[in-house]
Amino acid sequence: MKILESIYCDFDGTITKKDSVNGFFEMYAPKNWMDSEKLWIEGKISSKENAIIQVGLLNNISQKQLDDYINSIEIDDYFLEFVEYVKSKDIKLTILSDGFDMFIQNVLKRHNLVIPYYANKLIYQNGKFNIEFPYYNKNCDKKAGMCKCSKVKEKSFCYIGDGTSDLCIAQKANILFASKNLHNYCEKKNIKHIHFKSFCDILKLLDKEIIINGK
Repeated sequence: MKILESIYCDFDGTITKKDSVNGFFEMYAPKNWMDSEKLWIEGKISSKENAIIQVGLLNNISQKQLDDYINSIEIDDYFLEFVEYVKSKDIKLTILSDGFDMFIQNVLKRHNLVIPYYANKLIYQNGKFNIEFPYYNKNCDKKAGMCKCSKVKEKSFCYIGDGTSDLCIAQKANILFASKNLHNYCEKKNIKHIHFKSFCDILKLLDKEIIINGK
């Protein structure tokens, strides 16, 4: 049994059923948006550089198209139950994302959720997009647009994630829930983690194996 006070969680592909950023580019960007994505995955460019390149490819997108896409973003079927559970245990839940604040803000609002989050700032005006990086850290090992490690203050914490943007912070978490590409990475690198497919799996483990704040 372990005592846990804070959980940090990725957004795209973790809270959401699909990666909302990649889905947006798949729908509205030219096919070559994947060129820089591959370079980032291979470690040849930073996620910040990748985001700047990809956002620069977006053009002539109407407000309705943007709104329709954001409204189509689905969250994990058990995430709301997960939020209620950790809230009942007085646990601190924070979203750390190298994605877009606009997507997170709207999804949380739609589900009446108040959860602190840190993400890159996506700006939309007259059919065009710009991106800013308010949480960029020049000392970030991965040169991420949003340095997740810099937002964790506790020595002991839990992290939940699924992908490339989680590789650094995953190695520092005391309790790590990993899925998809992050799970595969942890398997190859022998990083201790708990494999999950949905928040239903996480709920079962928290309820049976982890004491949160002694409750």
